[in-house]
Formats: sequence, structure tokens, C-alpha cells
Amino acid sequence: MFVGTTEAASLLSISAQRVRVLLKEGRIQGARKINGRTWGIPLYKGKPRVSGRKRGPKPNWSPHRHCGKNTLHFNRPNIEKNRKLKKVDPQAKCEYVLSAQRGSEILGKGHEVEIHGPCRIVYRPEKPHSCGATVWIETLATATVFNFDGTVERVDSRWIWEEEEMWKINKKNIEELISISV
Repeated sequence: MFVGTTEAASLLSISAQRVRVLLKEGRIQGARKINGRTWGIPLYKGKPRVSGRKRGPKPNWSPHRHCGKNTLHFNRPNIEKNRKLKKVDPQAKCEYVLSAQRGSEILGKGHEVEIHGPCRIVYRPEKPHSCGATVWIETLATATVFNFDGTVERVDSRWIWEEEEMWKINKKNIEELISISV
């Protein structure tokens, strides 16, 4: 998976300008310009690889693994509650049925979600999510969550892939992007 300079900056916990300096120095491994203007920076185990220098202090990139994937959950108790409530009172206000989370932090609640990029639907009855869910959606892309009352919440995130699987996908994607730009 490839990210831009701002996404790489947030993964490394540095500024986007510093990422541009590292790109100019050629210190971010595998980074390439796409269409002569934008940078495509590959992720290795969730972060860009930055090569060190011979002199000066060691870089102190964020030592913890930054997991920024969004997890979209379906709230089954609220779905059932809304179904029963509509039978009794069709004008009653419904409760949210979707929640976007990053870790245990709830980023948005609503009844409709629009995912602006790749995502995957996970079904694991043998190994449920920490909240007990057996089905959920994971995504790197930005998601927009809509609610019944008209509120809209934008949720940004990144996806962490395994290096071998990601490298196969990156190799295909970069070759496609280069062939399109030529």
C-alpha cells in the first residue's frame, strides 16, 4: 500500500515538511514520484522505512506501532431495538446502528457509512473482535458516517498490512501507476 507525504508524516509522528526533506535526501526507501508530482511512499509493517545517517543522533521515530485502521461495527442490539420501536411507533427516533472506531475510541456513530477507498469485511466467529463482534469492516481509507439527525462525521485512518502481502500488492500498483503516467 502506498501513502502520500501527509499520511507518512502522521505515521512517523513528524511534520509533512520533514517527510519532504527526507524524500529529497532519498532516505525513505522505495518512495517514487507518481505523475511527476505526487509521492508514493510504500509502507513496511505499517510505517515508511527511513534509512539512518552516518553522523548525528539516531532518529527517534515513534517507537510504538501506530495502528490507525478504522473498524466499522454494526450494533446488533440497536438494530433489534429500532425494529421493535418502529412496530410500536413509526415516528420514533432511531438509535445509531454503525460505529467507526480506532482501537477503543469511538470516532463516529450513524446509520450509513461511505468508505472512500479500499476496505475489507472480516468474519471471525472463532476469534471475535475485542468488543465481541464476529463481523466488522476494516479500512485504511477515509470514511464518512451519516446519522439520522443530519450530522456527518469524517473519519481518517491508515491500514497496516503484513510486509510480504503488501510488497506483492505494491509491486503491481507501482508498475500500473508508472505505466499510466508514461
